[in-house]
Amino acid sequence: MTTKLKISVIIPAYNSRNTIRQCLTSLRNQNYQQNFEIILVDSSDDGTDEIVKREFPEVTLIHLPVKTDPGKARQLGIENSRGSLILFIDSDCVAPEDWISQYEMLHQQYPNIAAIGGSVVNGREHIATSWAGYIAEFRDFIPQHSAGFVKHLPTLNISYKRWVFEKYGQFHNSYYPQEDLVFNYQLIQAGEKILFEPKIVVRHYHNPSFKAFLQHQKRIGKITAVVLQILPLEGAKIARNKWLFFIVAPVLPFVKFVRTILVFLKKSPTIIIKHPLAVILFAIGLVQWTIGFTEGVLKKRE
Repeated sequence: MTTKLKISVIIPAYNSRNTIRQCLTSLRNQNYQQNFEIILVDSSDDGTDEIVKREFPEVTLIHLPVKTDPGKARQLGIENSRGSLILFIDSDCVAPEDWISQYEMLHQQYPNIAAIGGSVVNGREHIATSWAGYIAEFRDFIPQHSAGFVKHLPTLNISYKRWVFEKYGQFHNSYYPQEDLVFNYQLIQAGEKILFEPKIVVRHYHNPSFKAFLQHQKRIGKITAVVLQILPLEGAKIARNKWLFFIVAPVLPFVKFVRTILVFLKKSPTIIIKHPLAVILFAIGLVQWTIGFTEGVLKKRE
């Protein structure tokens, strides 16, 4: 008979040898007093799995022979977990010592809320490309935002009640890296609620490679256009109408740049003031994002 636990922490990993120790050490040092399990679903070829086997024997390791998208990895973790609460963190993130305790307390306080998530800070504070990635991806999830109900939170710092997956299925892997956006939209449409609590913070260690940053921005742009063709979110009209897209395409990166910078200037201006190079790199990344978005708009729908 399988013993049930209250908390399962699930981590997808791919080539994470440079960050996995920090991530797992932060989970090992949690002040949570009850038993919990950590499940790492790894598809690395850089020896990440060997580090986990050797240094973190308490972790349940699922090693896959080929590179696997995070959505599929998380789903495998869910299928092999026992917790009534499922907590997600990424392999390039570090959690504070009260991370699990905070989530348990909030889920007890809000027993009918489907998902609760927190905010993100940049872990590589002296690397411009990391700040550029942070500015590009996390403007809506910085600690300076107010707590409240939201439509979406990223899976690098979020928790779901197990019944959510039993009732609504799994992440849609074909929409990586926006599979969590699609899944959370499904929850909202079904009448469920997602709570944002910015006091629950994880530190995210962006890949410092500028090439990787540009590639990721292009990938996000492309899949964003694909997702907007199926979901009625802001920008859907542009993604669905090629003629409209080509009219607004020249100003699209400028609009996205201005809107993002204004959010940071209002909520956390020191990030913009102290990291002007990151702002320039972010602008360059928006060009790649727009190229990707264009490819998504022109992609033949299946």
